[in-house]
Amino acid sequence: MVSLNKLTSAVLCVLLGMVFLSGCNRSTATGTTTPELNSPLVLVSATEVDAAEPATGVAPDGSFYVAWVNHAPENRADVMIARYEPGKTPGAAVRVNPEAGTATAWRGDQPSIAVGKNGSVYVVWTTRVEADGRKGTDLHLSVSSDLGRSFAAPVKINDDKGPTDHGMHSLYVAGNGRIYVSWLDERNVVVPKPSTKAEGHHMESNRELFIADSTDGGRTFSRNRKIAGEACPCCKTAMAVADDGTVYVSWRHVLPGNFRHIAVSTSSDAGETFSKPVVVSDDKWVLHGCPVSGPSLSVADNGALKVLWDAAGEANATGLYVAESKDKGQSFSPRQLLAQENVRGTPVLADGGNSPVAVWEKAGDQGSETKFRAIRHDGPATTIGSNVELPAAAFTKNGLFVAYVSKVKEKRSVWLIKAN
Repeated sequence: MVSLNKLTSAVLCVLLGMVFLSGCNRSTATGTTTPELNSPLVLVSATEVDAAEPATGVAPDGSFYVAWVNHAPENRADVMIARYEPGKTPGAAVRVNPEAGTATAWRGDQPSIAVGKNGSVYVVWTTRVEADGRKGTDLHLSVSSDLGRSFAAPVKINDDKGPTDHGMHSLYVAGNGRIYVSWLDERNVVVPKPSTKAEGHHMESNRELFIADSTDGGRTFSRNRKIAGEACPCCKTAMAVADDGTVYVSWRHVLPGNFRHIAVSTSSDAGETFSKPVVVSDDKWVLHGCPVSGPSLSVADNGALKVLWDAAGEANATGLYVAESKDKGQSFSPRQLLAQENVRGTPVLADGGNSPVAVWEKAGDQGSETKFRAIRHDGPATTIGSNVELPAAAFTKNGLFVAYVSKVKEKRSVWLIKAN
């Protein structure tokens, strides 16, 4: 377990300007911190802003990126990003959205980030739009070809005309450079489906699952293609692409009777068509509302697909589960319980090749904790700390790094810690 004394000391270091941890320095004039990553804990966001929704992406050279969202009054927000390389001082944080304050995000729908084999950095984010008295969000991709120092003009991904909501997106860059983006879309959702009660965090009409791809480095995108309907509206989607080009998309599917189960659909033609949804596990979870918790995917070197998710229901204990498919998503092994506890948010399956690591937020009466454990090893999970939520993880050759949100009074900050 990471020492809570170290965690507390690091917070005091920022708030009081005192150096309790090696590499914990004051903020620069640009509002970014300048510690080296061999420190046990690093403040990612600037001290004076309200920051949340971290996401990570690992580069082929062993460096990685942390993206997050700075929030300001009047629903203004900016997507920020910084590059990290163990043993070196990180570069200054860069704003991804070209016009300040135009981005949007919330704890269930953080930015998506991926790094291609050529080192290009891709970030998917949403912006608010309004026309003819209607409000919605558009989905954009921003690309950096200079290690995240600058970003080209964003490219709109959704191809519908009128304002409507697009979100809960996921991003994957295949080995051949093809960029895939999936998301939940309400362009065809006309009649709301109200519930008499809401047991989850949100109660909204179900969405449809869409996908688009780019073969020119993100300069243009294909037509939008619908994969499935009846998607749980506030649960993040997930994607993975195997070495042989098989594309996997996963989401929380709403079945008749309000059963909310994780489904996977597979494409063998570069995302042009997809198989019928396959339910990963019959959790028997009836929920009149949205749990705000989607799946996470990982593909091993041998092609085996792993799915990580949170479940309750009558089938078994409430907790975090994993299952595997060895036949390209046609069937799945019985689910394996990793942690019997209440999980908040979408868990993370950090891709360590054939040894992925699960990272998640535990919800409890005493507040949130972030934990991790290797999928293939038995035994208890390691706790990173309390008051530590919304984790994102980067599995590199130097170990596991976890970005998370911690709140002091009313201000949230994004932190980064080397977990193992």
